[in-house]
Order: sequence, then structure tokens, then C-alpha cells
Amino acid sequence: MTAAKFVIDADALHGYADGQLTPDQRAAVEAWLVDHPATAAEIAGWMRQNEALAALFPPLDHEPTPDRLRPAAIADTVRRGRWHGLRNVAAALVLMAAAGSTGWVMRGMLWQEEPLAEHLIDNAVAAHAVYVQEKTHAVEVAANSPNLMRWLSNRIDSPIDAPNLSASGFTFLGGRLLPGESGEHAHGPAAQLMYENASAERVTLYITGAPPDKKQVWKYEQRGNVDAYYWADAAVTCTIVTDLPEDQVRGLGKVIFEQLTRKADSTWNPAAAPAKVG
Repeated sequence: MTAAKFVIDADALHGYADGQLTPDQRAAVEAWLVDHPATAAEIAGWMRQNEALAALFPPLDHEPTPDRLRPAAIADTVRRGRWHGLRNVAAALVLMAAAGSTGWVMRGMLWQEEPLAEHLIDNAVAAHAVYVQEKTHAVEVAANSPNLMRWLSNRIDSPIDAPNLSASGFTFLGGRLLPGESGEHAHGPAAQLMYENASAERVTLYITGAPPDKKQVWKYEQRGNVDAYYWADAAVTCTIVTDLPEDQVRGLGKVIFEQLTRKADSTWNPAAAPAKVG
């Protein structure tokens, strides 16, 4: 194979300045530089720079390689770093597990579940807010529909009649069935009954079957711009929701309680009911 012809170009000139050419190539470059004095002066400058750099940074061939740069030492450092990293991850996982366990224990110590009564009041107020403003669909089934109360009684698994509030100026508009819930606040479906007076003021009753413990509970609370009067006994739970004054709500509560539970007036003690909670 014929060797490639030596060409004097930029690479050849840099090779000459760096002392990397063969004797024949070096001789050819020197002969060429005789006819190109400007380039010869430039290359002379390159060679002086090389000599200055060599003086500042002498070769290190005669010095031993530092231990930290030996391949074995580098590999060992990498292994140690990986081990420390894994150990830190493991420690973090242990701490997370411990924190989770502690949090669950503290949850049981510090967090108290919302009583069913509070949850039913919340549901009653929410349902009231949704339907009380309705004009044409305020109720699902009108008051004059046959078997309305029998249907609702069967669905909430507790016999109820729509309380008659005409003496208090309220007309029964009808009712609707609302879904029950599962989980920690499990309860069956609820019946919502709606009443209205001549001033278009409305009252809703949120009625469910008896709570699991069948205990008697009374609560009067203010939720936003409405008042909620709740009670529970061995027969039903009922929450009255309206924006009427408290004395009117308590008066309606007396009538509603007696009719829903069919209890004589002697069982009703308004003074024993809790004070209003702001």
C-alpha cells in the first residue's frame, strides 16, 4: 500500500511546533517555512508558548500516583458511598414506619369520631339548603299523593306520619327519600318532609330510623344562617331545619316530637333541652 503524501497544512504545522513529526516531515516543513516567513514567525511564537508551559507545569511521569486516584481506591470509595446511601434509606424507612405507627396510635388517642348526631345534623342542613329554594321541585312526592307516608315509612324502616303543623300556620308540601350512608356513620335512608307558611317561610324535617344505641339525645345548634333542632330516641331521629327564630323552632319541635313519637306532653321537657350552640 502506497503511503499517503505528506501535506503541509494546519495539522502539519501544529505537529511541527509540538515536535510530533518524523525527521523527513520536519525537514519538509522547515523547507516550506523558508518561503513563508510570516507563518514561520507565528510558529516560532507557538513554540515559545510550549516552552513556557513546560517550565510552569513540568511532567509528572516521575511522581507516584496519589492513593486517592488509584482505581482500587476509587472503587472502594464508590462502594462505601453506596453502602452509606442504602443505610440512610433504610434508616429513613424505619423512621417513616415508626412515625406511621405512632401517628395511628395518636389518632386513636387524640382523634374522636364525629358523633352520629352531628353527622345527621350536617346531612339535614345540607339537604335543606339544596331543596328549600326550589319552587317547582321542592318535594319529590306531593302531600296529596296516596301512600306517601307509607312509602317513606317502609323505606326508613320506621312508621311515621307527617306531623300536622296547621295550628302553627304551616302547610305540608310533601316529601322525598334521601339515600343512607355506609361506613363509620352508617344509617339507613332518610325522609325529608317540607312545610311552608303564608309568608313562604319553609321548614324541613330530616327523619331516619332509630340510632343503633336507641338512646335519647337532644341538640339545638346553629349552622350558618339556619337553626337545627335534633332529637333521637328508640323510634326515630329527626332534625328540624329552618331560619325561623329559636322560640318558634322550639315550639314547632314540641308539636313535631309529640306527633312523631306519639308521646304525651308529659314526656316533653323543653327546659331540659341543651342551650343553643353558636
